[in-house]
Amino acid sequence: MEEAAPQKKQQSNVVNLGLYKIKKTLREEGFEVVEKPNGKITLVIRVAKEKQS
Repeated sequence: MEEAAPQKKQQSNVVNLGLYKIKKTLREEGFEVVEKPNGKITLVIRVAKEKQS
């Protein structure tokens, strides 16, 4: 019997379309989407500063 050669894990270029649309919409609504290397997503709200006269 032949043993299957160990396969290398390759970096995937496949994009989850649902996640892409969610991130795009959040950016349009004023959120900054930060994706960490472990795959977790953090949302940062950007609030406009009031100008002092």
